[in-house]
Amino acid sequence: MLSGGKGERIGGKKPFRIFNGKYLINYPSDILKSLNIPYVTVFAKNSIDLDKEKEYLNKYNCIISFDLIENKGPLMGILCGMRVLNAEWFIVLPCDCPYITKESIIKLISYIKISKKDNLCIVPKHENGFIEPLFALYRRSSLHLLNKILMEDNNLSLRYFISYLNPFYIKAENLDRSKKIFKNINTIQELKYE
Repeated sequence: MLSGGKGERIGGKKPFRIFNGKYLINYPSDILKSLNIPYVTVFAKNSIDLDKEKEYLNKYNCIISFDLIENKGPLMGILCGMRVLNAEWFIVLPCDCPYITKESIIKLISYIKISKKDNLCIVPKHENGFIEPLFALYRRSSLHLLNKILMEDNNLSLRYFISYLNPFYIKAENLDRSKKIFKNINTIQELKYE
């Protein structure tokens, strides 16, 4: 799970902003824990809030990692998460999507069975062509390419990375007809008025 980013529009410390009585980061964490899926939470290189991170670690007893290099965006977070866990597939989730459901994660994971060996990622795609690279699955064999892009390339776009992975696109509405699961909280107003 990615928990980095400056969160400037939300007043900073995005994972630990309270939404409907819970930290934003607790929503996806509670679901992953209930599904008994081993996961890593990746924070920004410099601690967001050491006390809250310790509290989070004590509550969830998950692995915590930190970005190796600052200002490399979500690609760095994905790399740091993949380096820690030993798995064939990795689900990437953002910390700021409180509407993620257990059912949507189970459905996403179910597409692994019908993906092909050369599909290195499984990504939801909307009718308008917009993709959801932060609610997606990435195969371990994409790690070497991810590392290469981070170390040698100036383009840190998730879409750029995905373009090399022979993506298996699935319809976003297949995970949730309302598509509410993809809504993230970015501003103080969204924190207050949901």
